Amino acid sequence: MIRSSEWEDGARRLATELRDAGVLTDQAWWDAFAATPRHVFVPSFIDGDHVVGAGSNEDRWLETVYSDEALLTQTRTHTDGELLAQELPTSSSSAPSVMAIMLDRLAVQPGSSVLEIGTGTGYNTALLCHRLGAASVASIDIDPALVTLARRRLNDAGHSPAMIAKDGTTGWAQRAPYDRIIATCAVTHVPPEWIGQLAEGGRIVAPLVGPGGGLMVLDKTAPDEVSGGFDLHSVGFMPLRDQVAEALPSGETMSFAGTGLPHCGLTRLDPRKIAGASEDQLLFLQLHLPGLYLAGARDRDLQSSSLVVYTGDAMAEVDLTPTADHCWAVQQRGAYRVWDTVESALRTWSALGQPERSRLGITALDRGDRQYVWLDSPDGSYSWPLHL
Repeated sequence: MIRSSEWEDGARRLATELRDAGVLTDQAWWDAFAATPRHVFVPSFIDGDHVVGAGSNEDRWLETVYSDEALLTQTRTHTDGELLAQELPTSSSSAPSVMAIMLDRLAVQPGSSVLEIGTGTGYNTALLCHRLGAASVASIDIDPALVTLARRRLNDAGHSPAMIAKDGTTGWAQRAPYDRIIATCAVTHVPPEWIGQLAEGGRIVAPLVGPGGGLMVLDKTAPDEVSGGFDLHSVGFMPLRDQVAEALPSGETMSFAGTGLPHCGLTRLDPRKIAGASEDQLLFLQLHLPGLYLAGARDRDLQSSSLVVYTGDAMAEVDLTPTADHCWAVQQRGAYRVWDTVESALRTWSALGQPERSRLGITALDRGDRQYVWLDSPDGSYSWPLHL
Protein backbone atom coordinates (compact mmCIF):
# COMPACT_ATOMS: atom_id res chain seq x y z
CA MET A 1 0.00 0.00 0.00
CA ILE A 2 1.50 3.31 -1.09
CA ARG A 3 1.23 6.06 1.51
CA SER A 4 -0.07 9.36 0.19
CA SER A 5 3.04 11.17 1.40
CA GLU A 6 5.23 8.89 -0.75
CA TRP A 7 3.54 9.55 -4.06
CA GLU A 8 2.76 13.20 -3.29
CA ASP A 9 6.44 13.91 -2.66
CA GLY A 10 7.31 12.11 -5.89
CA ALA A 11 4.70 13.99 -7.90
CA ARG A 12 5.86 17.36 -6.59
CA ARG A 13 9.48 16.50 -7.33
CA LEU A 14 8.52 15.52 -10.86
CA ALA A 15 6.53 18.70 -11.42
CA THR A 16 9.43 20.80 -10.12
CA GLU A 17 11.89 18.93 -12.34
CA LEU A 18 9.72 19.68 -15.37
CA ARG A 19 9.47 23.34 -14.37
CA ASP A 20 13.24 23.59 -13.88
CA ALA A 21 13.75 22.01 -17.32
CA GLY A 22 11.65 24.80 -18.84
CA VAL A 23 8.86 22.58 -20.21
CA LEU A 24 6.33 23.39 -17.47
CA THR A 25 5.85 27.15 -17.50
CA ASP A 26 2.18 27.39 -16.48
CA GLN A 27 1.47 27.18 -12.73
CA ALA A 28 -1.86 25.50 -13.41
CA TRP A 29 -0.12 22.64 -15.21
CA TRP A 30 2.45 22.42 -12.39
CA ASP A 31 -0.46 22.01 -10.01
CA ALA A 32 -1.92 19.25 -12.20
CA PHE A 33 1.33 17.27 -12.33
CA ALA A 34 1.93 17.73 -8.62
CA ALA A 35 -1.57 16.55 -7.69
CA THR A 36 -2.02 13.62 -10.10
CA PRO A 37 -1.01 10.13 -8.88
CA ARG A 38 0.81 8.66 -11.87
CA HIS A 39 1.30 5.36 -10.03
CA VAL A 40 -2.46 4.80 -10.08
CA PHE A 41 -2.36 4.81 -13.89
CA VAL A 42 0.89 2.85 -14.19
CA PRO A 43 0.65 0.06 -11.59
CA SER A 44 3.28 -1.79 -13.62
CA PHE A 45 5.45 -1.30 -16.69
CA ILE A 46 7.47 -3.46 -19.05
CA ASP A 47 11.25 -3.29 -18.84
CA GLY A 48 12.82 -5.61 -21.40
CA ASP A 49 11.70 -9.12 -20.53
CA HIS A 50 10.52 -8.12 -17.07
CA VAL A 51 7.44 -6.50 -15.61
CA VAL A 52 8.12 -4.02 -12.83
CA GLY A 53 5.20 -3.23 -10.55
CA ALA A 54 3.85 -2.51 -7.12
CA GLY A 55 4.07 -6.16 -6.12
CA SER A 56 7.70 -6.60 -7.19
CA ASN A 57 10.62 -4.27 -6.63
CA GLU A 58 8.24 -1.64 -5.32
CA ASP A 59 10.87 1.00 -4.51
CA ARG A 60 12.26 0.92 -8.04
CA TRP A 61 8.74 0.96 -9.52
CA LEU A 62 7.64 4.03 -7.54
CA GLU A 63 10.86 5.93 -8.18
CA THR A 64 10.64 5.24 -11.92
CA VAL A 65 6.96 6.16 -12.13
CA TYR A 66 7.72 9.61 -10.71
CA SER A 67 10.64 10.22 -13.05
CA ASP A 68 10.69 11.80 -16.49
CA GLU A 69 10.60 8.47 -18.32
CA ALA A 70 8.28 6.94 -20.88
CA LEU A 71 6.94 3.66 -19.50
CA LEU A 72 5.87 0.82 -21.79
CA THR A 73 2.64 -0.80 -20.63
CA GLN A 74 1.40 -2.97 -23.52
CA THR A 75 2.79 -4.82 -26.55
CA ARG A 76 1.34 -6.92 -29.34
CA THR A 77 2.95 -9.56 -31.51
CA HIS A 78 3.57 -8.41 -35.07
CA THR A 79 4.79 -10.41 -38.06
CA ASP A 80 5.76 -9.02 -41.46
CA GLY A 81 5.46 -11.75 -44.07
CA GLU A 82 8.00 -14.47 -43.38
CA LEU A 83 9.97 -12.45 -40.83
CA LEU A 84 10.20 -13.57 -37.22
CA ALA A 85 7.41 -12.36 -34.98
CA GLN A 86 8.33 -9.41 -32.78
CA GLU A 87 6.70 -7.60 -29.90
CA LEU A 88 5.81 -4.01 -30.78
CA PRO A 89 4.65 -1.38 -28.29
CA THR A 90 0.95 -0.53 -28.41
CA SER A 91 0.50 1.52 -25.25
CA SER A 92 2.66 3.48 -22.84
CA SER A 93 2.72 6.36 -20.43
CA SER A 94 4.65 9.02 -22.34
CA ALA A 95 7.59 10.85 -20.81
CA PRO A 96 6.08 13.58 -18.59
CA SER A 97 8.26 16.24 -20.26
CA VAL A 98 6.70 15.40 -23.62
CA MET A 99 3.23 15.49 -22.09
CA ALA A 100 4.00 18.87 -20.53
CA ILE A 101 5.14 20.30 -23.87
CA MET A 102 2.02 19.10 -25.68
CA LEU A 103 -0.35 20.24 -22.94
CA ASP A 104 1.32 23.65 -22.93
CA ARG A 105 0.92 23.93 -26.71
CA LEU A 106 -2.82 23.32 -26.37
CA ALA A 107 -3.07 26.82 -24.85
CA VAL A 108 -6.28 25.90 -23.01
CA GLN A 109 -8.50 28.50 -21.39
CA PRO A 110 -10.96 28.06 -18.52
CA GLY A 111 -13.94 26.18 -19.92
CA SER A 112 -12.08 24.82 -22.97
CA SER A 113 -13.48 21.50 -24.17
CA VAL A 114 -10.84 18.93 -25.16
CA LEU A 115 -10.94 15.72 -27.19
CA GLU A 116 -8.03 13.39 -26.45
CA ILE A 117 -7.16 10.83 -29.13
CA GLY A 118 -5.45 7.87 -27.44
CA THR A 119 -6.52 7.31 -23.84
CA GLY A 120 -3.76 4.81 -23.10
CA THR A 121 -3.18 4.57 -19.35
CA GLY A 122 -5.41 7.55 -18.60
CA TYR A 123 -2.66 9.61 -16.93
CA ASN A 124 -2.74 12.38 -19.55
CA THR A 125 -6.53 12.32 -19.31
CA ALA A 126 -6.26 12.86 -15.56
CA LEU A 127 -3.99 15.88 -16.06
CA LEU A 128 -6.58 17.39 -18.42
CA CYS A 129 -9.36 16.67 -15.94
CA HIS A 130 -7.45 18.33 -13.10
CA ARG A 131 -6.89 21.46 -15.17
CA LEU A 132 -10.26 21.76 -16.91
CA GLY A 133 -12.71 19.58 -15.00
CA ALA A 134 -13.87 16.17 -16.17
CA ALA A 135 -17.00 17.61 -17.80
CA SER A 136 -14.78 19.37 -20.34
CA VAL A 137 -12.76 16.29 -21.29
CA ALA A 138 -13.57 13.47 -23.73
CA SER A 139 -11.14 10.67 -24.51
CA ILE A 140 -11.17 7.84 -27.03
CA ASP A 141 -8.99 4.80 -27.69
CA ILE A 142 -9.20 1.93 -30.17
CA ASP A 143 -8.69 -0.66 -27.40
CA PRO A 144 -11.78 -1.35 -25.23
CA ALA A 145 -9.63 -3.01 -22.56
CA LEU A 146 -7.50 0.11 -22.20
CA VAL A 147 -10.59 2.30 -21.97
CA THR A 148 -12.07 0.09 -19.25
CA LEU A 149 -8.87 0.15 -17.19
CA ALA A 150 -8.37 3.88 -17.65
CA ARG A 151 -11.97 4.62 -16.67
CA ARG A 152 -11.60 2.66 -13.44
CA ARG A 153 -8.31 4.35 -12.57
CA LEU A 154 -9.67 7.79 -13.40
CA ASN A 155 -12.64 7.12 -11.14
CA ASP A 156 -10.24 6.04 -8.39
CA ALA A 157 -8.47 9.38 -8.83
CA GLY A 158 -11.77 11.26 -8.65
CA HIS A 159 -12.37 11.96 -12.35
CA SER A 160 -15.18 10.85 -14.64
CA PRO A 161 -14.61 12.20 -18.17
CA ALA A 162 -16.54 11.00 -21.21
CA MET A 163 -14.79 7.94 -22.66
CA ILE A 164 -15.41 5.55 -25.52
CA ALA A 165 -13.61 2.80 -27.44
CA LYS A 166 -13.51 3.67 -31.14
CA ASP A 167 -11.26 4.49 -34.07
CA GLY A 168 -9.55 7.76 -33.21
CA THR A 169 -9.30 8.75 -36.87
CA THR A 170 -13.03 9.52 -36.90
CA GLY A 171 -13.04 11.60 -33.72
CA TRP A 172 -16.25 11.72 -31.67
CA ALA A 173 -18.83 13.66 -33.63
CA GLN A 174 -21.63 13.28 -31.09
CA ARG A 175 -19.80 15.49 -28.58
CA ALA A 176 -18.38 18.03 -31.05
CA PRO A 177 -17.39 20.78 -31.40
CA TYR A 178 -14.17 20.82 -29.38
CA ASP A 179 -12.02 23.81 -28.55
CA ARG A 180 -8.92 21.63 -28.52
CA ILE A 181 -7.92 18.23 -29.91
CA ILE A 182 -4.78 16.50 -28.64
CA ALA A 183 -3.43 13.22 -30.00
CA THR A 184 -1.15 10.97 -27.96
CA CYS A 185 -0.49 8.80 -31.02
CA ALA A 186 1.17 9.68 -34.30
CA VAL A 187 -0.67 10.33 -37.56
CA THR A 188 0.35 10.48 -41.22
CA HIS A 189 -1.87 13.52 -41.88
CA VAL A 190 -4.66 15.49 -40.21
CA PRO A 191 -7.82 13.35 -40.20
CA PRO A 192 -10.53 15.43 -41.93
CA GLU A 193 -13.02 14.53 -39.19
CA TRP A 194 -10.88 16.31 -36.61
CA ILE A 195 -10.99 19.51 -38.64
CA GLY A 196 -14.76 19.28 -38.96
CA GLN A 197 -15.20 18.65 -35.21
CA LEU A 198 -12.90 21.51 -34.17
CA ALA A 199 -14.60 24.69 -33.00
CA GLU A 200 -13.94 28.04 -34.62
CA GLY A 201 -10.56 29.28 -33.44
CA GLY A 202 -9.74 25.84 -32.04
CA ARG A 203 -6.38 24.09 -31.99
CA ILE A 204 -5.01 20.64 -32.80
CA VAL A 205 -1.78 19.33 -31.27
CA ALA A 206 -0.71 16.04 -32.82
CA PRO A 207 2.54 14.15 -33.53
CA LEU A 208 3.44 13.19 -37.07
CA VAL A 209 4.51 9.64 -37.83
CA GLY A 210 8.16 9.17 -38.75
CA PRO A 211 11.77 9.50 -37.60
CA GLY A 212 11.71 13.31 -37.76
CA GLY A 213 9.59 13.55 -34.61
CA GLY A 214 7.36 16.32 -35.97
CA LEU A 215 4.84 17.80 -33.53
CA MET A 216 2.09 19.66 -35.40
CA VAL A 217 0.46 22.70 -33.78
CA LEU A 218 -2.48 23.77 -35.95
CA ASP A 219 -5.18 26.42 -35.54
CA LYS A 220 -8.53 26.52 -37.28
CA THR A 221 -8.27 29.30 -39.84
CA ALA A 222 -11.42 28.54 -41.86
CA PRO A 223 -14.44 26.26 -41.46
CA ASP A 224 -12.68 23.59 -43.54
CA GLU A 225 -9.03 24.37 -42.77
CA VAL A 226 -6.32 24.28 -40.12
CA SER A 227 -2.86 25.75 -40.51
CA GLY A 228 0.27 26.15 -38.45
CA GLY A 229 3.62 24.44 -38.23
CA PHE A 230 5.95 22.19 -36.27
CA ASP A 231 6.94 22.79 -32.68
CA LEU A 232 10.65 23.22 -32.00
CA HIS A 233 10.59 20.13 -29.80
CA SER A 234 10.58 16.75 -31.50
CA VAL A 235 8.50 13.89 -30.12
CA GLY A 236 8.05 10.20 -30.83
CA PHE A 237 4.75 8.33 -30.53
CA MET A 238 3.25 5.02 -31.60
CA PRO A 239 1.10 5.25 -34.73
CA LEU A 240 -2.66 5.71 -34.55
CA ARG A 241 -4.11 2.23 -35.08
CA ASP A 242 -7.46 1.31 -36.61
CA GLN A 243 -7.50 -2.32 -35.41
CA VAL A 244 -7.28 -3.51 -31.83
CA ALA A 245 -5.51 -6.77 -32.61
CA GLU A 246 -2.75 -5.22 -34.74
CA ALA A 247 0.31 -3.27 -33.64
CA LEU A 248 0.37 -1.15 -36.81
CA PRO A 249 -2.31 0.62 -38.87
CA SER A 250 -3.94 -1.36 -41.68
CA GLY A 251 -1.59 -1.92 -44.59
CA GLU A 252 1.49 -0.67 -42.74
CA THR A 253 4.68 -2.71 -42.52
CA MET A 254 8.04 -2.41 -40.80
CA SER A 255 9.92 -4.18 -43.56
CA PHE A 256 10.39 -4.24 -47.29
CA ALA A 257 9.79 -7.66 -48.80
CA GLY A 258 10.24 -6.86 -52.47
CA THR A 259 12.00 -9.28 -54.78
CA GLY A 260 13.89 -9.07 -58.03
CA LEU A 261 17.41 -8.11 -59.00
CA PRO A 262 18.82 -5.11 -57.14
CA HIS A 263 20.18 -1.93 -58.66
CA CYS A 264 23.86 -2.02 -57.63
CA GLY A 265 26.08 1.02 -57.64
CA LEU A 266 28.22 3.46 -55.69
CA THR A 267 27.36 6.63 -53.78
CA ARG A 268 29.47 9.52 -52.58
CA LEU A 269 27.01 10.25 -49.76
CA ASP A 270 28.49 8.85 -46.54
CA PRO A 271 25.69 6.71 -45.03
CA ARG A 272 26.90 7.65 -41.55
CA LYS A 273 25.57 11.15 -42.22
CA ILE A 274 22.10 9.64 -42.46
CA ALA A 275 22.56 7.32 -39.49
CA GLY A 276 23.61 10.33 -37.42
CA ALA A 277 21.32 12.91 -39.01
CA SER A 278 19.68 15.60 -36.93
CA GLU A 279 15.96 15.37 -36.34
CA ASP A 280 15.45 18.42 -38.55
CA GLN A 281 17.30 16.63 -41.36
CA LEU A 282 15.21 13.51 -40.85
CA LEU A 283 11.98 15.49 -40.92
CA PHE A 284 13.04 17.12 -44.20
CA LEU A 285 14.01 13.71 -45.59
CA GLN A 286 10.68 12.27 -44.47
CA LEU A 287 8.86 14.88 -46.57
CA HIS A 288 10.44 13.28 -49.65
CA LEU A 289 9.99 9.67 -48.50
CA PRO A 290 6.60 9.03 -46.86
CA GLY A 291 6.66 5.92 -44.70
CA LEU A 292 10.40 6.24 -44.10
CA TYR A 293 12.20 3.77 -41.83
CA LEU A 294 15.89 3.60 -40.94
CA ALA A 295 17.58 0.45 -39.71
CA GLY A 296 21.01 -1.14 -39.49
CA ALA A 297 22.38 -4.51 -40.51
CA ARG A 298 25.11 -6.25 -38.52
CA ASP A 299 27.85 -8.68 -39.47
CA ARG A 300 28.72 -11.96 -37.76
CA ASP A 301 30.59 -10.09 -35.01
CA LEU A 302 27.43 -8.03 -34.37
CA GLN A 303 29.15 -4.92 -35.65
CA SER A 304 27.16 -2.44 -37.74
CA SER A 305 27.90 -3.22 -41.38
CA SER A 306 25.32 -1.28 -43.39
CA LEU A 307 22.54 1.27 -43.25
CA VAL A 308 19.11 0.24 -44.47
CA VAL A 309 16.66 2.91 -45.65
CA TYR A 310 13.24 1.71 -46.70
CA THR A 311 9.57 2.45 -47.21
CA GLY A 312 6.77 0.03 -48.00
CA ASP A 313 7.67 0.29 -51.72
CA ALA A 314 11.44 0.55 -51.88
CA MET A 315 14.64 -0.23 -50.02
CA ALA A 316 18.32 0.66 -50.12
CA GLU A 317 21.19 -0.93 -48.24
CA VAL A 318 24.45 1.01 -48.09
CA ASP A 319 27.75 -0.41 -46.81
CA LEU A 320 29.27 1.56 -43.95
CA THR A 321 32.80 0.71 -45.08
CA PRO A 322 33.96 2.94 -47.96
CA THR A 323 35.76 1.73 -51.05
CA ALA A 324 39.32 2.75 -51.85
CA ASP A 325 38.09 5.78 -53.80
CA HIS A 326 35.91 7.01 -50.94
CA CYS A 327 32.58 5.77 -52.24
CA TRP A 328 30.08 3.44 -50.63
CA ALA A 329 28.45 0.43 -52.25
CA VAL A 330 24.66 0.63 -52.42
CA GLN A 331 21.96 -1.83 -53.45
CA GLN A 332 18.44 -0.57 -54.24
CA ARG A 333 15.25 -2.56 -54.77
CA GLY A 334 11.61 -1.80 -55.28
CA ALA A 335 9.33 0.59 -57.12
CA TYR A 336 11.90 3.40 -57.20
CA ARG A 337 15.54 4.10 -56.33
CA VAL A 338 15.12 5.21 -52.75
CA TRP A 339 18.78 6.14 -52.16
CA ASP A 340 18.68 8.43 -55.18
CA THR A 341 15.81 10.23 -53.46
CA VAL A 342 17.85 10.48 -50.24
CA GLU A 343 20.74 12.06 -52.14
CA SER A 344 18.47 14.51 -53.95
CA ALA A 345 16.64 15.51 -50.75
CA LEU A 346 19.87 16.22 -48.86
CA ARG A 347 21.25 18.26 -51.75
CA THR A 348 18.07 20.34 -51.64
CA TRP A 349 18.31 20.64 -47.85
CA SER A 350 21.86 21.99 -48.15
CA ALA A 351 20.98 24.35 -51.03
CA LEU A 352 18.14 25.83 -48.97
CA GLY A 353 20.42 26.64 -46.06
CA GLN A 354 19.76 23.51 -44.01
CA PRO A 355 16.28 24.66 -42.93
CA GLU A 356 15.18 23.94 -39.38
CA ARG A 357 11.64 22.79 -38.71
CA SER A 358 10.67 26.33 -37.69
CA ARG A 359 10.70 27.21 -41.41
CA LEU A 360 8.16 24.50 -42.26
CA GLY A 361 4.46 25.28 -42.22
CA ILE A 362 1.36 23.13 -42.64
CA THR A 363 -1.95 23.81 -44.37
CA ALA A 364 -4.61 21.11 -44.14
CA LEU A 365 -8.13 21.14 -45.54
CA ASP A 366 -10.80 18.67 -44.48
CA ARG A 367 -9.91 16.54 -47.51
CA GLY A 368 -7.07 14.06 -47.40
CA ASP A 369 -5.83 15.19 -50.82
CA ARG A 370 -5.62 18.87 -49.86
CA GLN A 371 -3.01 18.84 -47.11
CA TYR A 372 0.61 19.86 -47.50
CA VAL A 373 3.80 21.01 -45.76
CA TRP A 374 5.47 24.11 -47.15
CA LEU A 375 8.77 25.94 -46.73
CA ASP A 376 8.73 29.58 -45.56
CA SER A 377 5.42 30.47 -47.25
CA PRO A 378 2.32 28.55 -48.37
CA ASP A 379 2.75 30.28 -51.74
CA GLY A 380 6.47 29.57 -51.95
CA SER A 381 8.39 27.33 -54.33
CA TYR A 382 8.63 24.27 -52.09
CA SER A 383 5.81 22.13 -50.74
CA TRP A 384 5.22 18.43 -50.04
CA PRO A 385 1.88 16.62 -49.76
CA LEU A 386 0.71 14.83 -46.67
CA HIS A 387 0.30 11.74 -46.04
CA LEU A 388 3.63 10.96 -44.48
